[in-house]
Amino acid sequence: MKKRTIRAITRTAAISVAVGAAALFGVAGQASADVQPGTYTSTTLTGNVVLLQRTAHVSGHDLVLIGHYPIHPTARGGFVDLFPGHRVILNSDGHGGYKGPAYLGGTVIGSVTLTPHR
Repeated sequence: MKKRTIRAITRTAAISVAVGAAALFGVAGQASADVQPGTYTSTTLTGNVVLLQRTAHVSGHDLVLIGHYPIHPTARGGFVDLFPGHRVILNSDGHGGYKGPAYLGGTVIGSVTLTPHR
């Protein structure tokens, strides 16, 4: 057999093994990072105007403000649906807090930050 044919067979076999292993064991999904439990100051901004600032708590997988809102983990933190059509994104700021856009009906209407109490 020629060297090219052997390489092609070897490559095909390696691909087949990889595909078979993925089918047997599954493919790794997107990693998720939880929003860490604790007490935060929640600040809601539109433009550069503070609309609301209050104490918030993350307990288990819930953001506790006026009610308990489930936090859905993402690769960078999480998101919360406060009511139908109103979603806030909580991306880690790298300093123990979270920040991200606030949406209403798919349109960015402002931003939210969670600053940890120390």
